[in-house]
Amino acid sequence: MINKILLLLIICVALAALRAVAVVLVALLGLALVVAFIMHPRHTVVFLATFTLSALTVVQPVACITGVVIIVVVLTLARNRRHRLRRPIGLSAAGG
Repeated sequence: MINKILLLLIICVALAALRAVAVVLVALLGLALVVAFIMHPRHTVVFLATFTLSALTVVQPVACITGVVIIVVVLTLARNRRHRLRRPIGLSAAGG
């Protein structure tokens, strides 16, 4: 009887230690993500978007396709707007 209680106690302590290690790893990953966002914001955002879309592909393929289409449309509109803003004021779109 005492052996079973001792075994249960050992298992509880081992699981508590594993939980503490998991919490520390999550905290370190969060800190690494903050540092990466400060050092390389564009790469970090691309990584997070890719990671999110890959996870979404596994869970909900239709939502992933919709998300990709929305991102492509937004990027295309942003690129067209940027080119329109760079055009000199006196010139029309036809160049004359």
